[in-house]
Amino acid sequence: MDRADAALIEALQRDSSRSLADLAEATGMSSSACHRRVRALEAAGIITGYTAQIDAARIGLKATAFVEITLTSQSREAMDRFEAAVQDYDEILDCHLMSGGADYLLRVAASDLEHYDRIHRDCLSRLPGVSAMRSAFAIRRIKRWQGYPVPRG
Repeated sequence: MDRADAALIEALQRDSSRSLADLAEATGMSSSACHRRVRALEAAGIITGYTAQIDAARIGLKATAFVEITLTSQSREAMDRFEAAVQDYDEILDCHLMSGGADYLLRVAASDLEHYDRIHRDCLSRLPGVSAMRSAFAIRRIKRWQGYPVPRG
């Protein structure tokens, strides 16, 4: 990956809805060169998709919980069952295998505490192999994720 690829990735992370002509102009490339490079980045698996950033509160999801999960067993089978099960719940936004005290860290979206209570009872408590859960709620977002820092080649 060279500087031109890094510039493309940074521009796409800021706004992936830009036209190819806009993207080419912003990165100082011709449209055809820009198109080739974007397709090459997609083919290499560096660009894995395009999405819109949504204001969760405006669609009614005003509560964000971070949930530490500890499993009863760290066997491959137990972890595979847990990881497969989290895929079934749209309210679980992220799931990370962790080092340290907890096995997993989940980010969960809810409309309010009552909704989180339902998610806790109907979703989180039913995940296989869970021995302990610890929830913490975000009070206010300070910095929104804007994309990865891209190394310049």
